[in-house]
Amino acid sequence: MTKKATTEKRIYPGVNCFKLAAALFVIMIHTSPLTSFSAEADFVLTRILARTAVPFFFMVTGFFVLPKALGDTGRGLRYLRRIGLIYLASVLLYFPVNLYAEHFRGVGAGGFLKMLLIDGTFYHLWYLPALLLGFALVWVGLKALPWKAVLGISVFLYLLGLPGDSYYGFLKDGSVLRQLYDGFFHISSHTRNGLFYAPVFLALGYAVSRQYGDGTASGKAARRLPFSVILAALGICTALLLAEGITLKILEVQRHDSMYLALVPLMYFLFLSLLDARGPDPMKRLPRELPLLVYVLHPLFLILVRGFSGLTNLSMLTENSLVHFLAVALSSFAGSWLLAVLWELARTRVSSQLGPWLPGFLKSITDRRGYHDHKHKL
Repeated sequence: MTKKATTEKRIYPGVNCFKLAAALFVIMIHTSPLTSFSAEADFVLTRILARTAVPFFFMVTGFFVLPKALGDTGRGLRYLRRIGLIYLASVLLYFPVNLYAEHFRGVGAGGFLKMLLIDGTFYHLWYLPALLLGFALVWVGLKALPWKAVLGISVFLYLLGLPGDSYYGFLKDGSVLRQLYDGFFHISSHTRNGLFYAPVFLALGYAVSRQYGDGTASGKAARRLPFSVILAALGICTALLLAEGITLKILEVQRHDSMYLALVPLMYFLFLSLLDARGPDPMKRLPRELPLLVYVLHPLFLILVRGFSGLTNLSMLTENSLVHFLAVALSSFAGSWLLAVLWELARTRVSSQLGPWLPGFLKSITDRRGYHDHKHKL
C-alpha cells in the first residue's frame, strides 16, 4: 500500500465525533436552549462557544478536500459541483417555506440574487454559498501563491470582516469606515460570508494538513506540538474567546456575533486536539452524510415540532427552551438518519438492478468516445 493510499484512509475519531457535536451546536444556535433559565448562559453557549461549529466544518474541508483538489483539479471541480447541487436542492426544499412566510415579498430581482448568491435563501443556507466562494478563492490562491501567503491574506480578510460583525459598534457614526461597511451590507447582509469569513478557516485547515503530512508533495509531516501543549493552548484560547465575547456583549457593539479575534487561534488548537484524539469512531456505524443532513434539514424539523406542538396543544415543546431544543435535535438526527439509510438502500437497489448491463453500457460509451477522440486527432 502506498503512502498516499494510507493517508487517504486515515481515520480521525475525534474529528468525526466533533462533526456530530458541531451539528448539535448549530441546532443550539437556532433554538437557544438555555433562554428559559438564563439569557446570559444561553449567550455564552450559543453565541460564543457554539460559534466553533461552522469554522470547524470549513477546516474539515480545508484539511481533507483542498490537498486532493490541488493534486487533482477534477476532484476540486467535482467538489464544487457537489456543494452547488446540495445548495440548489436546499433552495428548492425551502422555497415553499419562503413563499408561505413571504420572505420574498418586496425583495426584487437584485435582492433575490443577493439572497441566492451570498446570504442564502433561508437563514442557515448562507453556509453553502460561503463555502463555494471561499473554497474557490483559497483553491485558486494556493495554486498561484505559497500557502503561507494565502493564509496571511485570509487572516487579513478576516480582520477586515470583524468591524462588520462583532466589532461594528466601534465604528463611529458618520465616519467613512462606517459608510463603507454600511454600503457593503447592500451587497451582503453580513461579513460572515465567503469573502471575509470562510477563507481563513479553509486555509487554516489546509495549513494543518501540511503539518500532518497530508498537504505536502512528499507526504512528510512537520514537527507536531505535544498534546499537553495543544490542550493548554486550547484552554487559554477558550478563556480569551469567552472574555472577548462577554466583553463585546456588555459593551453592546455587536452587529452580529459570528466573528471573534480569539476564534481563529482557538480553532487551530481545537482541530489539532481532535486530530490527536483516540477512541472509537462514532461515524463507523452512522451514515457519512449525517452531519450535513442535520445541518440542512434541522430548520424543517424545527417547523414540524412547532406545528406538532400547535396541533396537540403540547405547549412545553415550544415554551420550554430546553425541551424545544431536545425535540428539534432528536427529530433532526432521527429524521436525517432515516433519510440517509433510505437513500442508501434505494441507491444500492438501483445499482444492483442496473448492474448486469450498466458496465457494458459504460464500456460502449467509453469505446465510442475513444473512437471519436482518435478520429478527431487524425
